[in-house]
Amino acid sequence: MFHPYSGAGLQAESYPFGSTTAARPIRLGLPWQMPFYLPLNGSHPLVESFLHGNTAVEAFDLDPHATASAVRRAVVMEYISEQVAYIDDDSSERFMEWLDVNSQFAIEGQSARLDSLFLHTTPLYAGTRPFLFHFESLPSLFMPFMFTGNTSGIDLTSKGYFKLVRKALESDQCLRIFSHLKSSVDMLCRVFDSPVITSKCHHVPLGIRVHEAQTATAKFNQPRTLRILFTNSLHNHPDSFYLRGGHHLLTAFERLRKSGMDIALTVLSAIPDSLPARFTPAQLESVDWIDERVDDAALEQLFLSHHLFALPAAGLHSHSLMRAFAHGCVPILSDAPGYEEYTQGIEDSVLTMRGVRSLVYTEEKAGWISDRYEPFTAPLDSFARQIHDLVLEHSEFSHLRDLALRNLEHCRRNFNPDTSQAAFNALLPRV
Repeated sequence: MFHPYSGAGLQAESYPFGSTTAARPIRLGLPWQMPFYLPLNGSHPLVESFLHGNTAVEAFDLDPHATASAVRRAVVMEYISEQVAYIDDDSSERFMEWLDVNSQFAIEGQSARLDSLFLHTTPLYAGTRPFLFHFESLPSLFMPFMFTGNTSGIDLTSKGYFKLVRKALESDQCLRIFSHLKSSVDMLCRVFDSPVITSKCHHVPLGIRVHEAQTATAKFNQPRTLRILFTNSLHNHPDSFYLRGGHHLLTAFERLRKSGMDIALTVLSAIPDSLPARFTPAQLESVDWIDERVDDAALEQLFLSHHLFALPAAGLHSHSLMRAFAHGCVPILSDAPGYEEYTQGIEDSVLTMRGVRSLVYTEEKAGWISDRYEPFTAPLDSFARQIHDLVLEHSEFSHLRDLALRNLEHCRRNFNPDTSQAAFNALLPRV
């Protein structure tokens, strides 16, 4: 992550910035398909949005099977040894597993092809190239030493891994640090309290193509069954069904259905092993459950054919919310930190389940917000009741159409992909 190595030809270059006058597109190496990036959500639509159709960059996936010379492998091992020195002995083996030495060798073997790496989530890297770094939440920077949802009570700034990440972000190799959340940028600057890091930090809004109003709201033209869509995270881990509030939604849906409401629920998620112990077959019989991945075209149709998108989650899921907006789905959200940045000015156009922030999150003295998801995964009648009441109150199709139209315009105005990519391109080195 930080590299004082002074071997000839292997230092990180010093770049000017602002690629709008670059002689050629910037060559960005993407390690996202490599094994060590899979737990970090790999090639996620959120970070891909900065690249799709962007003529200022030439982005390419790095080959996980590439080889490096003996000299370059030795440099990588030297960098790794410097990093491990910051970590206690109990954590070093886990760190090595996550860093994945063979992946680091493979990246180094392709270093001549690229101007910069594009890393996201956490700066797991031990090579010689400069990098851009994107993140969503501060706790994710410290994987594999701590994980989002299980950070409560950690004295973060006293940890060796905090110093390790700080050194990585302060290094000359780290060219720019950016997030699509202003609050995350502010938090990172506050917690690290480093002028060097602060000077590199930027806010770059997300961008997404918004469907035309006629297409996105066609589902409201024939009022009949109210359709709710719930999706798991991209990695589709069964436990994320609970982290995204699926169990609260199922309870609310059963009550709405029993009340005689004409309502349907589609769940796109792997099935948790514990689900049969928590819900009877009778409670699940009316749920259209899709327990395998679907392609983009099928997912597109799911969004376009459902009126509400259920995201009463323990944490923030930025891209899912943006996709709901762009497809004319009125979202059911929680009050977890971060959602307010997307809904500012349209607070009355989303359905918000409250109480998650106070249940899950704690403001730590060091200036960051820790979290503990465990209480949220238990059955909580107050959350199920809120979802039930929100759906019941906002079930009229003409009303939902009005909300969807407001959200579409909000998304079109504030999350334009051209604006997003222009802000991203301003962070690129000139070549």
